[in-house]
Amino acid sequence: MRNIGAPYALKVSSHRSDHAFVIDANGKPLKTHLKTDFISMPTAVVQELVDDINDMSPNAELTESLVFCLLSTFSIEESPNFQLYLDTDLQWDAAYRLSDDEDIAEFQFQSINAVTKRLKDSWVSLPVNACATIEEMDSAGLEYVPNDVLEYWKTFTSDFNQYQIYVVELLQSIFGGIHLSMILLWVKGKISGEDLMKSSLFLSCYKEDLESAKFSKQEKADIEYFSKRLNALRNCLNHLSGQ
Repeated sequence: MRNIGAPYALKVSSHRSDHAFVIDANGKPLKTHLKTDFISMPTAVVQELVDDINDMSPNAELTESLVFCLLSTFSIEESPNFQLYLDTDLQWDAAYRLSDDEDIAEFQFQSINAVTKRLKDSWVSLPVNACATIEEMDSAGLEYVPNDVLEYWKTFTSDFNQYQIYVVELLQSIFGGIHLSMILLWVKGKISGEDLMKSSLFLSCYKEDLESAKFSKQEKADIEYFSKRLNALRNCLNHLSGQ
């Protein structure tokens, strides 16, 4: 789904004056990723979607808007029941499995400063987990992330609502399964989108020059672009959570 209907606009719902939906430049309602109609939502929430997709290139995919992904999903899900699987997913979190290369590991460690500050003495660095399943980990005798770390994040996320839990899943699908702790911090507003982006480049070793903390011109552009999408998503989450 390309962003070919820009500029989009907000149209107040005929059923509720405090709700709205999105229309394209031809006055047609915006469709979800399954081509169904969006449900009407609080005006402030819909405004975040309008602003975000209008900020993107007309040739961009609508799914590049994280706000679109969130609101589209909750327009489709009649009884959402998203769940966190911290006991298993955290076993692949690179925040606890830094690179075997000491120089790279040092940059990775700096990029997860928000994690290590919270966990303090509970933070550990274990061998890299190249296994595909928990069963493979057991067969390989690979050490698990300690229970006190798992319990910390369970307590940290105990008040997450369905929107926040879905966003964790969404961001894991984008950043991969090795950035979970940083994603949890971002969802709760403890780090910025820029912090999350920079950490992801180091933890996934996608950075062009892993021997330097400096980012290339293209990396800076990518960080700026995706940080905008994350900021819009954060604002939308705040509205949906009544903050």
